[in-house]
Amino acid sequence: MIIADHIRAVLLISGAFTLLPIVVLLFPARGSRLLLGVDAPDGAGGLLTRHWGMLASSLGALLIYAAWHPELRAPLMLVAGIEKAGLIGLIVADWGKSHTAGMRPVVVVDLLIVVVYAIYLLHLL
Repeated sequence: MIIADHIRAVLLISGAFTLLPIVVLLFPARGSRLLLGVDAPDGAGGLLTRHWGMLASSLGALLIYAAWHPELRAPLMLVAGIEKAGLIGLIVADWGKSHTAGMRPVVVVDLLIVVVYAIYLLHLL
């Protein structure tokens, strides 16, 4: 199976993409504008946005780590796939609203990752 043959590259590329929200954690104002196309919220919303940046980037780092640790691949890919599917659902639910315009490329990339992960995980069954 082509995905299984290249799973390390899949994990490195998808992990790097998933690591990108670290810019929201480190540079909230610029990171939110650059990555999501929105202004960073103030107060509790800003705190939660940075927290999401930390969680998402941590998952990306773990996916990269899993490239060299086969025993972690399936559980991490399952968790990442669920997180990405949830994010896709949230963006699609607000698709027509202006705040999701800059997030639409995320839907395309994350959907591709979810499909690749699902094919790989189903192959393991």
